[in-house]
Amino acid sequence: MRTDFDVKKILVPVDFSDTSRRAFYVALRMARLFGAETYVLHVQEPIRGFDTGEAMEKKAQEITRLEEGVRRRVNELFQEGGLGEIDRRRVHVDVTGGKPYLEICRYAYHNDVDMIVIGSHGYSGVKHRLFGSQTEKVVRLASCPVLTIKPDDVEIDSDITGVPRKFKV
Repeated sequence: MRTDFDVKKILVPVDFSDTSRRAFYVALRMARLFGAETYVLHVQEPIRGFDTGEAMEKKAQEITRLEEGVRRRVNELFQEGGLGEIDRRRVHVDVTGGKPYLEICRYAYHNDVDMIVIGSHGYSGVKHRLFGSQTEKVVRLASCPVLTIKPDDVEIDSDITGVPRKFKV
């Protein structure tokens, strides 16, 4: 059984939600701690197959703008988080299309990522059933350890903790 934990590559998927932003900051700080490379990945939902040629061309232009926007937003995250001491040459930004959980797991596997740091929206009940959980699927399918970052106001299920349902973490 292997018990070593050598982290050289950290993947952090971003969708620019609050939890994604928190995960980004945690991932960069962990990368600094371990001396690791950081891979920032944004996954755009796929182009629908029934779109017209004109619509597909427009979507391709949107993806190009999205890639530029992702890079700009990552730079904003650096500035907002006071991360000037982070070596940006060790932070790689990629944008891809597909189902987010599949692309995150695929990216981690093909790039020999040692850890994924991902935000969780903390949905439960009906919201969880309606929206599903990309994070939950990543945790189950990833080829490496996954650290989930929860929102500040996550509600803990009282069945698990024995404390009231509205308890704030």
